[in-house]
Amino acid sequence: MIEADILKLNERSGRLLDGLEADIWAGVDARIKSERVSRVVLSCQAAVLTLALLSSIAVGTRTAMADNRSMGLDVFSTRADLAPSTRLIGH
Repeated sequence: MIEADILKLNERSGRLLDGLEADIWAGVDARIKSERVSRVVLSCQAAVLTLALLSSIAVGTRTAMADNRSMGLDVFSTRADLAPSTRLIGH
């Protein structure tokens, strides 16, 4: 039945369909390789993101623990040591 359909397609189009199965399997193999590469790239991205997050947490914790002296918690204080303006300007 399938052979008859392939013969009809051969007669209708100018191309020979003898290598149809091989072409299909080559496409399947290419798709499998592409999915495998995508999984590896995703794993690497997740590992880099995790490393960045953990190192950021570690640095933030260490900075907060090292600089735990008491300071005024006034909202408009210009002497707040951990305020971004103090860190950038350096007063």
